[in-house]
Amino acid sequence: MNLDIREQLDPLFETMGLLYVSSNREQHKEQTILELDKFGIDGEAFYNKNLKIIDKYIQAFQKHQITGDSDRLFFTDETYFSVLLALLCENANWLTELDKVSEDRIREALLQVLISEHSEQHGSAVEGAHLNVRSLDEIISFLEGCPFEEGVKWKLMSLLQQPRKHMLALVSTVSRNLPAFEQASKEIEKPLGKLIPKLVQSIHKNGDERFLKLVELFSRSSTLHPALIMPLGQVMYASQCYCGLYVGLLPISGNHMADSKEYLLMRLKALADNSKLQILSSLKASPKYNLEIAEQLGLSAATVSHHMNVLLASGMVGIDKKNSKVHYHLETDNIRLLIDELERYLL
Repeated sequence: MNLDIREQLDPLFETMGLLYVSSNREQHKEQTILELDKFGIDGEAFYNKNLKIIDKYIQAFQKHQITGDSDRLFFTDETYFSVLLALLCENANWLTELDKVSEDRIREALLQVLISEHSEQHGSAVEGAHLNVRSLDEIISFLEGCPFEEGVKWKLMSLLQQPRKHMLALVSTVSRNLPAFEQASKEIEKPLGKLIPKLVQSIHKNGDERFLKLVELFSRSSTLHPALIMPLGQVMYASQCYCGLYVGLLPISGNHMADSKEYLLMRLKALADNSKLQILSSLKASPKYNLEIAEQLGLSAATVSHHMNVLLASGMVGIDKKNSKVHYHLETDNIRLLIDELERYLL
């Protein structure tokens, strides 16, 4: 795998993330703790022990942040923000060269991001003809097939109609806040100087095999960045990938901690959830893609994606990609290992 591992934070990704978190600070912290709880971890205790650096990072950024009228449009809705984040991270040169990029090229890049999201949810590729969406009727028709809530679709429709106008505003917001990121990163420079080399060393040693396999599966000639604003997350775009600096502390499949008692408890908690158990039962019959599972179980695609994140982290589910189709499958060997582990503990 051709993987370029960077040893510094990506200013674009971090600034975008800081702008989003600053607009949703309390909700974001509460959601982080809640997600940790769902992994079988005492979320509040974990946050207070390991993630106080994030509070300091955000506070330092906010001291220098320059707010604007467009902040509410770009940084309050998580789904819409995620689309913008993917779009700009994959086209980082727009920060300095947007004036050289045609409106059609901006629209095409946005459509590629949306098609990628569509493919992930539906398990199939969308025809390339959709990159030629231009008229309002074509935009509406395209968005009808996208797995987003109506409020997000309205924002995307406006973005597709006037991509240059919106991207100019977004790029302006990010650019004027890059110095705020630089100041914030200086204030946590000492711990950052230890965290990044530790992550890079772990990656070189295949410390998170699950994530590296997914990078190899879904990305091409990727650049991998350490991430602080997303300390426990992992994100993969077509050419840019991001790994949180604290992912190694989670008891998830592929980590050095994955043989711990916490990892066992996380898997048992996943099995105790009815929806996750139904998903595993469905995958026992045959591999399936996200929307197929959602329709079978009467769940939203977003809910299935959330459950899948936990099941993937627990090692009970894996991903295959064939002919541009993304399928989930049961990791039967890992489930047998779980049964063996329970026997050792209890019998």
